Amino acid sequence: MKNIIIRIIISIVVILVISACSKEEESTTIPFTTTCTGSSSGSGPTIGGVTLKEATYKEGSTSFMFVNSTSANVVISGGDSYCYTIDATSTTATMQKINSSGTGVDNVTAYYTTMKQGTWTDTPTTFHMYIYADTDSSFYINSFSFTTKAGADGYPYLLGAAYTKQ
Repeated sequence: MKNIIIRIIISIVVILVISACSKEEESTTIPFTTTCTGSSSGSGPTIGGVTLKEATYKEGSTSFMFVNSTSANVVISGGDSYCYTIDATSTTATMQKINSSGTGVDNVTAYYTTMKQGTWTDTPTTFHMYIYADTDSSFYINSFSFTTKAGADGYPYLLGAAYTKQ
């Protein structure tokens, strides 16, 4: 009888430990194949006067999943997901964007942004770009591959298609 009571007590303790661990994981993980962890801020980054939604945005085979206002998981061409820290500044440039009818271009104000893989104290990979937020559910970038601000400054065209909220 004593062994049965000990087994029951051990079983209850194990169940309590497992359920406590699973609840903690649910509150800190983000539903996506992510490498970013952290708390939701309620929105994505603010670009100019437009605050993007905390969501996944796609253009072709590249996707951005804004985890909060300062980080995003980025998957380029269906590859691995990498976490980037986003820093959108007030530095602006006039960029050309193909208009909605596809018959010409519109001049828009885009905001300089850096995205860094790794922490600010590491030696992170940094990408420089300009972002134009069309609405809270779509944005354009001028390229994701510039390794210097001068490269981003020298390319005044936004990519032809928008990243749109999925």
